[in-house]
Amino acid sequence: SHALDYGGVGVRRLSPFVLEALDLPPTAVDPVARPAGALERIEAANPAPAAVRLAAEREPNGEPLTLSFSAIDAYLSCPLKYKLGHVVRVPTPPHHAMIYGSALHRAVQEFHRRHARGEVMTEEQLFTAFDAAWTNEGFVSRDHEDARLVAGRDTLRRFRAAQLEPGAVIPAYVEREFSFSLGGDRIRGRWDRVDIEPADQPSPSAALVASTDGMTAPHADTAAPTFELTGRERVTITDYKTSDVSDPVKARQRARESLQLQIYAMGYEAVTGRLPDAVQLHFLDTAVSGRIDVDPKRLAKGRAKIERAAAGIRARDFTPTPDRSTCSWCPFRAICPSSVAT
Repeated sequence: SHALDYGGVGVRRLSPFVLEALDLPPTAVDPVARPAGALERIEAANPAPAAVRLAAEREPNGEPLTLSFSAIDAYLSCPLKYKLGHVVRVPTPPHHAMIYGSALHRAVQEFHRRHARGEVMTEEQLFTAFDAAWTNEGFVSRDHEDARLVAGRDTLRRFRAAQLEPGAVIPAYVEREFSFSLGGDRIRGRWDRVDIEPADQPSPSAALVASTDGMTAPHADTAAPTFELTGRERVTITDYKTSDVSDPVKARQRARESLQLQIYAMGYEAVTGRLPDAVQLHFLDTAVSGRIDVDPKRLAKGRAKIERAAAGIRARDFTPTPDRSTCSWCPFRAICPSSVAT
């Protein structure tokens, strides 16, 4: 049966944090089938909630924005895609990749939280957490769903074994939300995992605090740091992914280019007063990690991207920027008059 029909469940929106964890574009699912028509008809059929409309009206007057990585990334890839997904809010159906990634993410989160309390989950307990977060939506067929369930359990089995190896680090923080102000706007996110390990020498990143190359530095929304640090720890922030990356070189390149990891580093600096030492992407299915040291120059470029997106959103500049690759991923390609997807 068709993917949209399988399971018989209506359209449901997932958290932007799930999309980030899946390493998917903010709206990388096919939209609900609609009659072809102009964008005005779409907006009329899907009016934004009152709060969204009011926020859009206030933006040109300089009101602060609250932005996540997914919103920023959507705008930078195509302003019109941001408008359809975050302002007009054209609904999108569940996608099997999101269901799989969300369930895997929840199981990993539960393992880490219990492990931090001194409890080691059995394989069966880990599988139970995975199954509890699973929904049978978006799959092509029952066989397709069953295959993904098996793949997820295999991944969790390998993940658990790796976490219990001698010398494996138990994370200090799991699923820790953060927010900080940048240029008057609020940037929010959630760290999947923060490792804090003893270091023999003072952390090299301690000397990199507020290294903004003359640009606006982020500062925490909270009044004081919430982490107790001495400056002699080595801090690594990890973001879990479920996309299929098996080449370590490619994984490192993805980490170097990741605005999401840059935002995580900015958030950590704003909350603690120092940069983390390293950030990494860990691909759960392949157990491959792409780890890089935090580079203040790279963060400066990331801040510039955030500020560019915020300025465009505030000005309500939703001019499309069609590109064959971007349009091919876009869920609105069938209704967008500017799409160049083949």
